[in-house]
Amino acid sequence: MALVPDRPPLTTSTVWSGVPQPVRDAVEAAVGPVLDASEAAAGRTAHLRLHLDVPGRRLFLKATPHSHRHAPTLDTEARLAPAVRALAPRLLHHGTAGAWRWLLFEHVPGRAADLSPGSADRDAAARVLRRLANLPAPAATLRVEDRWAHLGAGLDLGPLAGDRLVHTDLNEGNILIQGDGSAVLLDWARPGFGAGWLSAGFLLAQLIDAGTPPAEAEAWADRALPGWAAAGGAADTFVTVLTRRRAEQAATCRPERRAEREGQLRSAMTWHHFRTRT
Repeated sequence: MALVPDRPPLTTSTVWSGVPQPVRDAVEAAVGPVLDASEAAAGRTAHLRLHLDVPGRRLFLKATPHSHRHAPTLDTEARLAPAVRALAPRLLHHGTAGAWRWLLFEHVPGRAADLSPGSADRDAAARVLRRLANLPAPAATLRVEDRWAHLGAGLDLGPLAGDRLVHTDLNEGNILIQGDGSAVLLDWARPGFGAGWLSAGFLLAQLIDAGTPPAEAEAWADRALPGWAAAGGAADTFVTVLTRRRAEQAATCRPERRAEREGQLRSAMTWHHFRTRT
């Protein structure tokens, strides 16, 4: 019986030639010919995520059709880019091309953070979050308490309010650890406008997801993220709303993400029980 050979992987020329022609034309008009292209695994919101090699450097491309439900997040990232240039990869070019919205960033070499118990990456994440806590939110950024208003029954969401920029989607893939051990923050598709300690809360949720007990996670945050210690009772409100949000996500997500979302909900419930057990 004749054997059918394995299908060869996509060549780089096939990757780039598979990109819609208007996007290819716009990108190459901005930075010159694309010499090599490969798919990037990280990220979920953008339809296309590619590493591009152009003369003398490597870049990162995100692109999404205007008709896609996540297309507005690329507009958000482009608008926010000047405010986070010290904490995130620089946005070099962006625009629309045919039916597509595209963003072209500098490529920052590094790896996804390890947020498991005892990892040194947690301290790198804390350092960049301390800098973030000092950044004012740009105009037109959605207030965190407004975003979560539908989850706030019986709660006063006022303590979440503030004028600081908040990264509401912190996870291991969005915290990039560079060769020198420092961290940069990726994927500013859903920024918030609120209390300066809120980003610390989102990071703590990830530490607990990764296996750190809530008591240990909070003790670490009290040392590494002073803003969290100052949150006081407002942190109870945050954890309650986070748990409700994760329940909503677990109930409405796509089947392929159900196990992940249910695991995140269990972590949030564990944290909520820790904070309310007395």
